[in-house]
Amino acid sequence: MNFKKVKKQIVPKLKTIGTMLTLFAIKTNMAFAAEGSTIGTAEVTQATDNIKRVITSIAMPLGGVLIFASVVIAAIKMIANSNNPQKRAESIGSLAWICGGGVVLGASLIIAGIIINIATNNSGNLLGS
Repeated sequence: MNFKKVKKQIVPKLKTIGTMLTLFAIKTNMAFAAEGSTIGTAEVTQATDNIKRVITSIAMPLGGVLIFASVVIAAIKMIANSNNPQKRAESIGSLAWICGGGVVLGASLIIAGIIINIATNNSGNLLGS
């Protein structure tokens, strides 16, 4: 038998078996809450406050700094390429990508706020409890 033929036949089967074993191992590692335990209002309030704090203190300023830095870099590229119309057009085109990134950042912050308000019904209590 040719080694390459055997390898072509065995390797995909081994990959499939490895994937199945990995998924099985991941699936069986579940943590269950203790019987009779529930999530109280204080824990939900603390969790939502932590999420809001992370979003407002990290995501918004970091996104703003990245957008500002991107605009500055694009402006420097436009100034440096003022004599080359093709490269200048490319750097102007990067402004559209920067605007798109700002829109995605803003939309993600809005969606995160909506999810938090839906999950807590804007009351600090997790729905269903």
